[in-house]
Amino acid sequence: MKRYTIKKGALKSRAEAVQTWEHCWKELPQDKIQAWIKRIPIHIQKIIELEGGNEYPEGRNAGKFR
Repeated sequence: MKRYTIKKGALKSRAEAVQTWEHCWKELPQDKIQAWIKRIPIHIQKIIELEGGNEYPEGRNAGKFR
């Protein structure tokens, strides 16, 4: 969603941000949302392993830990 909302540049106002995020959310396919939900336990486990530290990586491959 972040990539979608800033692809035309930074949002300039709170109202623009709200409108853009709401539009993006409505357009998201349900299967994509379900895939994110399925990965939540993996991300929680990694955060526990890091003891809540800020070393947790973001991005597409962030959930693929060794």
